Amino acid sequence: MNSASAAGALSELRDIHLPDPVSFWPLAPGWWGLILGILFALTLAAWVWHQHRSSARRAALVEVERLESEYAISHDAGALASGLSALLRRLALLAGERVRVASLHGVSRAHALDEGSANFSPRLLEGIEAAVYRGPDHSVAGEDIHAWFDAVRGFIRRTT
Repeated sequence: MNSASAAGALSELRDIHLPDPVSFWPLAPGWWGLILGILFALTLAAWVWHQHRSSARRAALVEVERLESEYAISHDAGALASGLSALLRRLALLAGERVRVASLHGVSRAHALDEGSANFSPRLLEGIEAAVYRGPDHSVAGEDIHAWFDAVRGFIRRTT
């Protein structure tokens, strides 16, 4: 080949053209599937968590209703106070730190149950705890019984 024909052949060549840069958008179908799978898993986990929390709330409210109907029949303040105290302790253990909550009693238990609301005054919890140890013939004022139920329901709605 002579140099003139080589120069002519080189003039026919085009410069190297690079492909367009790869962009992150639009995403490939696999990425869309992964995103949808993650969203589905998060939604399912939130739904299961909500169902678990609301089932505990429903069960606790049903227990309060049962205690209230039993009290309406028997008027046994000791049995009512014992049931409410046990329910409060179970709910506090469910909602809080087991080691710290399990050992509480008296005023410290009232403060732990209160958590910033005025529902559980130490006097109210002392009334429940005192009624547990008094006999079945011990009577409690009706407004105190209603205050017990309101405080327990408020605690259930606040913690579960």
